Amino acid sequence: MTQAEQTPAAIAEEADAGRLEWIDPLTDFLPDVPSESRVIVDPFNHRKKREDGEADTTEPDPGLIASVDAVGVQQAPVLRPQMGEHEGKLGIVMGQRRMKAARAAAERAVTEGRKYRKVRVIIREDLTGVDDEALAGSMVENVHRAAASVQDDLDAAQQLSIMVNAKRVPKARKAQLAAAIGRTAEELDAAPRVAKIAPKVIEGLWEAGAEFDWVEQADYDEVQDVPNALLKLEEAKQKDDAEATGKRGAWRQAMQALKAEKEKAERIAATTAELTKKMIPVIGWPIWQYSTARPLEELESAIGRPLTEAGHNETCEGHAATFDPADGEVVWVCREFKKHGHRILGAAQNEDNGTEETEEVDEKAEAEREAAREKARRVKANNAAWRSVREVRQEFITDMCQDKGEAPADVKDLVMTTILAGRYTYTHYVTGDYGRLLSAFLKDESLKDTPADAVAKLVKRTGVKRYWWLLFAHIAGMYEFEHMTDEAWRGKKDEFGRRKPIEGATVEWLNFLKKHGYSLSEVEEETLATAQRQAEEKAKQDAERKAQRERWEREREEARLKREAEETAVREEEGRESADEPDAEPDGREDGGEAEEDDSE
Repeated sequence: MTQAEQTPAAIAEEADAGRLEWIDPLTDFLPDVPSESRVIVDPFNHRKKREDGEADTTEPDPGLIASVDAVGVQQAPVLRPQMGEHEGKLGIVMGQRRMKAARAAAERAVTEGRKYRKVRVIIREDLTGVDDEALAGSMVENVHRAAASVQDDLDAAQQLSIMVNAKRVPKARKAQLAAAIGRTAEELDAAPRVAKIAPKVIEGLWEAGAEFDWVEQADYDEVQDVPNALLKLEEAKQKDDAEATGKRGAWRQAMQALKAEKEKAERIAATTAELTKKMIPVIGWPIWQYSTARPLEELESAIGRPLTEAGHNETCEGHAATFDPADGEVVWVCREFKKHGHRILGAAQNEDNGTEETEEVDEKAEAEREAAREKARRVKANNAAWRSVREVRQEFITDMCQDKGEAPADVKDLVMTTILAGRYTYTHYVTGDYGRLLSAFLKDESLKDTPADAVAKLVKRTGVKRYWWLLFAHIAGMYEFEHMTDEAWRGKKDEFGRRKPIEGATVEWLNFLKKHGYSLSEVEEETLATAQRQAEEKAKQDAERKAQRERWEREREEARLKREAEETAVREEEGRESADEPDAEPDGREDGGEAEEDDSE
């Protein structure tokens, strides 16, 4: 007796597998015209399109359509022959959404001039007329289909990413494979990072309602400990969605700012640990006008000498440190400067410290010092932000320079105008170390020192259509080096140390990049707003000066005319007086005089 005969087990029955058939999703399946369609949705299909405002679960989502477009329908839909009024047709029992996705993918392919795939289906003759079993089968597919876990998806995507990168799959095929799992090529690259995220982090995003893709999830995980990180990133995502450029510009700006905040927090933590080892107290950033603490740079000793960090640490029990929130740098303070006999620099040293006059002077002086502190904090914060955003801006420029198509007209205009105008900043740039930015924007390390042979090779391997982008990279380097310096956000200083207005070239460059899809950071927006105010103030001053000149010229003209009129009147008066005088006698005698006798013989 065989082992099978000895085991009283239930006999395994063969299930009806049906027969396979290929369906054309365009000619056989016409969901909007069921009467003319060979394939219809079975009346007993579990999924129904409802009209009561509920979500339509019969329509495929974009991810499913992209997947079908990339690799076809992998799980065969189940159909059964129809009876009654639909005699001769096939009804979809399972796979309605897959069939609709196949039709949508086929329509897209035809529009783009590509071939499309037919759908392999299973025809279940045994379900003909068996409505209860057809409905049960449809419900089983939908109700008991367990969604893959987040980690399952991530693990699979990570493996696919590793295989794609290892085989150096072409970009087009990589995008196709990514679409097959409902993702983008960028998300596919981010999968290894996302796979390392703790499940509770993604669960937290879901609970917060944050609809982040894999790239965004990976980025968020990097800065999740920064205060308000989720809020700032959600706002950035909303801005990107509104701009609809697909470049994640606002997201990159927000991430750069959050990374800077994280680095600052880590630097503060490390410095705090060092200070703690040295037994130096660390206090929170004070509200100075209400605090007994003061920065050492604002204090002097009782005999009028400046206080230094080293000297104060050795001699004063009030020595402590705090961190400037603008840049995270250490600020040395005395916690109770009055108690320890220190004085504020430049303050009036009055023995009668209780008078109203002295209190008013102290309040005014303290208000001025607080205004100076606030100005210094703003400068520090903007300096840090301006330097930080440079990385994002130059990444955007690098992406522009990789464009394979024809450069737009304004790019060509910018190149030609800059070169032919012979600006001093351009000639200054090309006589210096301009290869550093050129090599960065063109992603070619051989151009760092701009050797002639490397430039020649670059030109030779570059198609004529892309020549303008090479020149644009060159001009972009000039703008970044000459007009986007650390002080550009508030205007450079002249040779006498006076702050000049923000340069027009800085404004021109930011507006140019913005026009091409660059998402400005907060400090860049502020720079443009300040430049606009400065331009308006200058226009107002110019108008006032012009009006003043015109007024002076009008007054001078009126004075001239008045003077000429007065002179004319005087001349006319003199003329009238001359006309009124009698004519003189012929012999020249005065009126009433007698002629001398002529005694001549």
